[in-house]
Amino acid sequence: MGTLSPLEAATGTDVRFVARRLFGSVRLHFSEGRERASRIISAKLGQCRLTRLNAEAHLVDGSRVLSDGNRPDMIKLIIQPHGRSVFHQGGCDLTVGSQALVIYDPAYSYRLENPMPVEVLMFQVPRETLPRAVVGRLRRPMAVPLAPGGLQNILLSMMQGAVVEMDRLDAAGRESLGRAMADLTRTIITDCSLADHPADAPPLALLFDRIKAYVADNIQRTDLDAADIARRMGCSVRYVYRAFEAQGQTPADFIWEQRLQTAAEALRNRPVRPGSIAEVAFEFGFSSSAHFSRLFRQRYDRTPSQWREAAE
Repeated sequence: MGTLSPLEAATGTDVRFVARRLFGSVRLHFSEGRERASRIISAKLGQCRLTRLNAEAHLVDGSRVLSDGNRPDMIKLIIQPHGRSVFHQGGCDLTVGSQALVIYDPAYSYRLENPMPVEVLMFQVPRETLPRAVVGRLRRPMAVPLAPGGLQNILLSMMQGAVVEMDRLDAAGRESLGRAMADLTRTIITDCSLADHPADAPPLALLFDRIKAYVADNIQRTDLDAADIARRMGCSVRYVYRAFEAQGQTPADFIWEQRLQTAAEALRNRPVRPGSIAEVAFEFGFSSSAHFSRLFRQRYDRTPSQWREAAE
């Protein structure tokens, strides 16, 4: 794979090759022409590494890491200041965005679906610097919601500042910064692991009932997601996912289903007037009337207009 330099950068079609040098046997798949606008910059911070990727829609395939005989020696932490993606690993699906850090072990097969342009910040920490019991729990990804005054917010601020200054820092500065960020990461992961199964956590069935009520009361919020639910319920994001696994769903699927059901009911009961379909779409958290119409047709096999006409 070659020796990595302290500072790596690439644009366009070179991005996928630099990514493999940085992250092992991962594969970035772009639609034809989409990778031309991609940019990646990465700096070695002592034993750690910080990377920023700006890219159009693409897929990251980490399913062949172990089969290629290359076990990554780093635990990875990612967050996306811009764009939203879905991370799949170990039967768990997590939304990657700007509201939570996602921490995972790339030694286990994973897939990251980026359906839109994204800016991704990635911080890699040597696995041997983390408690063995904690690393053992990362067979599935861990989501840590941002919280005012929380260590995760401090770490994010350090990542954002460092990625801007990385080409101006000397070796000693990069090493010192890497140690500080690694210490924060270790504390965050350890604290999250200890809180993942709290003794006073509600039974999953009771938690799911509470979540249903919370979603119903907040269905109009565009930022409603698993991280927000976890903050409100006072548990970890992984515990929220466990509640949904017992129901055979993911939080994202449940929220979108509730948005569609509530919007469908509104279309049946509200007066018909110009622009009312768009009003319903935006009221219940859809990004556009086109987005609403596409999902509505997938769910009900008819357009919102046809649905409303059938109810008259």
